[in-house]
Amino acid sequence: MKFFYTTLFFVVYIIPAINTAQCLSGQYPPKPERLLPTYVVNLDVPPVERWQDLASKYKVELKDLIAYLKTFLVEISPELQYLVDLVDTKLPAMADTLPAPYGDEMKGISQASGLPLGEVVLYNIFYEVSSLCTSIVGQDEKGNIFHGRNLDFGGLMGWDKINHTWALTEKLRPVMVQINYTKNGQVLFKTTTFLGYIGSLTGVKPGVFSVTINERNIVKGGYIGLIEWMYNINRNQSFITFAIRDMLTNSESYDQTVKYLAEVPLVAPCFYIVAGTKPGEGAIITRSRKSSDDIKVLGRDNLWFLAQTNYDNWKKQPFFDDRLTPCIKCMQEKGKNQVTFESLYNVLSSRPMFNKVG
Repeated sequence: MKFFYTTLFFVVYIIPAINTAQCLSGQYPPKPERLLPTYVVNLDVPPVERWQDLASKYKVELKDLIAYLKTFLVEISPELQYLVDLVDTKLPAMADTLPAPYGDEMKGISQASGLPLGEVVLYNIFYEVSSLCTSIVGQDEKGNIFHGRNLDFGGLMGWDKINHTWALTEKLRPVMVQINYTKNGQVLFKTTTFLGYIGSLTGVKPGVFSVTINERNIVKGGYIGLIEWMYNINRNQSFITFAIRDMLTNSESYDQTVKYLAEVPLVAPCFYIVAGTKPGEGAIITRSRKSSDDIKVLGRDNLWFLAQTNYDNWKKQPFFDDRLTPCIKCMQEKGKNQVTFESLYNVLSSRPMFNKVG
C-alpha cells in the first residue's frame, strides 16, 4: 500500500462547463514550496503536554485562523451561529465530556497558545459541519495499492475579490503540517493535518492501512449530532475524525479498520475511504450517523479504482459541483497500467477535482 497526500486545494463553486474538465499530466512532483513541515507528537507523554511546543510556536496563526473560522461557520450556515454563541459557555465544558485523550490535548493547546478553551474546541469540531474533498484508491496490474486525496475548504463563502483567493484557504495554509505520532520511540502512525486539530483527516499506519475522510453533503450533516453531544442527549457516538485516530492508534489490520468505521455510531455522516496493503484492499464506506448506507469495495465488479467526492457515489452528481464524473473519466483515460503516485497526483491536480479560479 502506498499513500500520498496532495497539497491543499480549495473548491470554487461555479457552474462548470463540460469542456473545462481536464486530465493533466506533468504535475508531479509537487513544487518545493508545497512541501509541508513534519513534527513529532509523542504519545508517551501526558496528553496535556503533547501539543504544547507546537501550539506555542503556531499561536499567532491559530488565533488568526480561529477568529476567521467563527465568521466562516455562520456564513456557510446561519444555523451554526449557535456554536459560535456557545464558545464561552458550553464549549469549554465540552472538553471534559470528550473521550480520552482528546479533551486533555485540547486543554494543552489552549494553555500553550493562549486561546480560550472554547475556541480550541470549536476549531476541533468544525469538520463535523463543513469541508469538501476528493479521494482515490487505485490498484495497479501487479496488485499494488495506491491511495491519494486532496482537501478542499472554502466553499461558496469567503472569496477575496481583491486578492483572488479564498480567505479560509489563506488562513489554513500556514498551519498545515505532517505529524508523526510516536510510541516507545517508534512511529505508530502519520497524519496530514492542521496544527492544533487533533482528530485525523488523513492517516497512514505504515504497513497496515491508510484512511481518508470526506464530508457527506446531506441536509443537517453533523448539526443534530453536535446538539445531542453538547446537551448530553446522546454521547454514545464518535466524532468522525476521532474515530479515524482511534483506528490509527489501536487497529492492527485493514479488516478491523473497515469493520469499525462501518459500524461505530457517529456525530456526523461522512465517507471513509480505506486502503490496505494487499490486492483488493480498498473500500468507500458511506456513513449515516447510525450505520453504513453502502460499502463499495475495490475489485468488485472489476473495479480497479474507487473515487469519492462529497455526494453519494451511486446517485447523479449535482450539476454545480460534479467532480466525480470527470475524476472517473480521467482515471479511465490513465488506465490500470498507470496507477502510480504520479498519475493519481495528476488526476487530483486536474479541474474540477482541483478547483481554482483561472
